[in-house]
Amino acid sequence: MSEQEAFFQPDAVDAHPLRQALLWRLAGYLKPYWPALLALLLLMSLGAFLEVMPSQLTLVMINRFMAQGSLQGATRLVAAFIAVLAGGFIVSFLRYYLLAWVGQKAMVDLRVQLFTHLMGRSTHFFHRNPVGRLMTRVTSDVQNLNEMFASGFVAIVGDAMSLLAIVGWMFWTNAGMALVALGILPLLLVATEVFRRRAGEAFRETQRRYAAINAYLQEQISGIGLVQVNAQEARSERGFRALNEDYLEAFLRTIFAYAVFFPVVEFITSGTLAALIFYAGFKLKAGAITWGLLLAFIQQSGRFFRPIRELAERYNVMQTALASSERIFRLLDNREEIPEAPGAKPVAFEREIRLEDITFAYDADGRRVVRNLSGVIPKGRRIAVVGHTGAGKSTLINLLMRFYDPLEGRLTVDGQDARELRLRDLRALFGLVLQDVFVFSGTLRENILLDRPEDETRLVSVLEQSQLKDLVARLPQGLETQVGERGQKLSAGERQLLAFARMLYQEPEVLLLDEATANIDSETEAKIQAVIERVSHRLTTFTIAHRLSTIRDADEIWVMDQGALVERGTHDGLIAQEGVYAKLVRLQFTESEAA
Repeated sequence: MSEQEAFFQPDAVDAHPLRQALLWRLAGYLKPYWPALLALLLLMSLGAFLEVMPSQLTLVMINRFMAQGSLQGATRLVAAFIAVLAGGFIVSFLRYYLLAWVGQKAMVDLRVQLFTHLMGRSTHFFHRNPVGRLMTRVTSDVQNLNEMFASGFVAIVGDAMSLLAIVGWMFWTNAGMALVALGILPLLLVATEVFRRRAGEAFRETQRRYAAINAYLQEQISGIGLVQVNAQEARSERGFRALNEDYLEAFLRTIFAYAVFFPVVEFITSGTLAALIFYAGFKLKAGAITWGLLLAFIQQSGRFFRPIRELAERYNVMQTALASSERIFRLLDNREEIPEAPGAKPVAFEREIRLEDITFAYDADGRRVVRNLSGVIPKGRRIAVVGHTGAGKSTLINLLMRFYDPLEGRLTVDGQDARELRLRDLRALFGLVLQDVFVFSGTLRENILLDRPEDETRLVSVLEQSQLKDLVARLPQGLETQVGERGQKLSAGERQLLAFARMLYQEPEVLLLDEATANIDSETEAKIQAVIERVSHRLTTFTIAHRLSTIRDADEIWVMDQGALVERGTHDGLIAQEGVYAKLVRLQFTESEAA
């Protein structure tokens, strides 16, 4: 599979979607706005009536004034004609305004539902789905549905009512002329069905490949530094060009369907008009119809075929929206989440957190990242985890915070299985500081508080404890300084200090550190070590360490190798064992000597 194929392969949609089921489900988002929909229905009914009135007035005016040979008394009919046109304008304005209002309201609800649903997905879900694809679901796909509500779904109902009014008027005025006008309709239905079949798959494929472009673009821009430092611009361009060419190929298939459908509709329209004139010629000669009726029928047949000409555009909107709805509902139906048991219990951490014979793999049939691991994290103690890269150290943090559940074994808090505890309460126990700190765009204050209630006294204390006070004092706007997207206006060390301030303001009971000092300068590392030393004496601390010198004073050190816990003890005790830990210390000491 090529690189570009990998981007849209998981995002494929069904070849034969259940359109009725999709439409009914979409209609559910309109239910809260039924009063507006009822008003729309009334407006569409009035609009359908006004659709046939100009032709009726045309018929009356021509027949009456041709018979009398003058325009005397035409004022009322002209006024009525103008009133009908004005009424049609007002009805159209109100109809389109209500359509847009209902569509936007429904899309706000759907967009919020999608976002809320995404926030509840498991970590594994986000590992499998590119961010660009998920952004397409919430933005472009929802916008496509809005287009359908505004100019497709309800508009088609309005067109159908107009067509019924026109057909009814035709048969009411002259059944023979109506049969001639509608006689060619079967050919139009056949052409429309062929167009629908040919264009449907092309529309879905186009949307699928558009999502692939978004996913690839997001990845390349996020990794622009890596692309440039490795001189991979040409390779990235080739991948993007290939995705664009795939999109162009799918899009051209839709263009071909349009290129055939439009001339066919025009041909059928012209054929209908010719048939009407041909038929009317005989009837006019026989005196069976009037010139007014013929001109009114010609006028009305143009109105009849207008929504049919627009059918291709409406079909484009509908197909695009249906393809988008398939992907949106597939996302909403996704149940990859960490479940919370019914009647989940509150968390009370008084004694210990225990890992009991835990085995875990990121894929059920994949490599076991953690194997038969058991260990105890007593309250108030400092536990450190060391091991080679890939030993499974960071996975323990994911298991402690229930980002994943173990395949075997269990995690307990004071004897209670974590799966029986409230998920929000369980995660509130922990203050997490990672090697790569994520910072939201906004101010320093907002990034520390994270929407928690503001306590100025606690905030001042946190700035002091985290050694962020000096940075805040140097900044002209202090805590109100904008940090930029992902905190780009801060250095790596400053972001790390911000992470500690955020954690301390949260007031957790367990501090989780994952290589928190791995990528920063020595001066900032000394500050962070001072922070850790200060808080670790009053918090339970679980540290994943790369620099072994930072964990010498840990109460217990766990040594992991290939997912298993192979040694445990104090620094001095493990050195005396001359095992894996002692080798790691000697190796790191030798590297430091060489440096």
